[in-house]
Amino acid sequence: MTTLQSLARELVADMTVHRRSKADLDALNAWAVRSIGTERAYRQVVTAYLEWLRDQRIPLQTLHTRDMLMEFIDEYAESHGQKSLDQARQALQKTFAVTLPTVESLVATVTRDRAYTFDELSQVIKYQTRKNQLATLLCFDAGLRAHECITLTRRCDGAPSTHRDWSPDRFAGLTDIVIYLVTGKGGLSREVAVSIELSDALLKLLRPAPVAIRDREVDYMSSFSIGGGQALSSSFSRASELALGWSRGLHGLRHSFARRRLATLCALLPPRDALLILSQELGHFRPAITLSYLSGR
Repeated sequence: MTTLQSLARELVADMTVHRRSKADLDALNAWAVRSIGTERAYRQVVTAYLEWLRDQRIPLQTLHTRDMLMEFIDEYAESHGQKSLDQARQALQKTFAVTLPTVESLVATVTRDRAYTFDELSQVIKYQTRKNQLATLLCFDAGLRAHECITLTRRCDGAPSTHRDWSPDRFAGLTDIVIYLVTGKGGLSREVAVSIELSDALLKLLRPAPVAIRDREVDYMSSFSIGGGQALSSSFSRASELALGWSRGLHGLRHSFARRRLATLCALLPPRDALLILSQELGHFRPAITLSYLSGR
């Protein structure tokens, strides 16, 4: 690990608190980093900032003024999209305890459809191993994130998070399904609907006992011998390039799931209720974010 990475790790560690709820932290929650993934992302931003200081021949132990941070952010805006820019601003705000204004990215945001059709998916999985094929089909069928394939468990082995109010209309319109559990972002455990055919294939790969798997610096317990995490994402991208000549990433399968489910839900429920249910099935509880899956971003 380089000196800059070590320093970035130390700076971010000062505000990192794992395994603490928002209620426990109370007023400190706004400035705390509770997620391992967020901690990793913040370290990358702070490392980039320290590299910028070095390139400007500014001592690393300097007083990090607001003007200095804004100069870095302005340069960052020239080469990063709005989402990355907003995250960088937030990381610097928390790390150096300052308030920075919103900056608009100078990189044009291109909205494109990220969803895969089933025919396209059928071509892609031909270039994957059997374990990655099943995981990929599960992402398409149940809207799973890559790392959630690792956390997949039978419903009899756990329960969904109790601090959320789950709609009784989840999985409306679905038939011939088996309910499983996954653990998503922030440790939220939720139920997901898997088709009987995929469930039968999945049960054949049930491990005698769960095993620990580390993905992106996070430890998970895996109950099924299937692909997942960064390795699955990389496998999918390579296979998509080989099969189709392009890749929209494994996350594109969540877009495919969202499109299909919303069409089904809207035929049964008012649009607002359909969006709420879909947001819960996707595991983020924010209908506004669900719209990004439908717009192609």
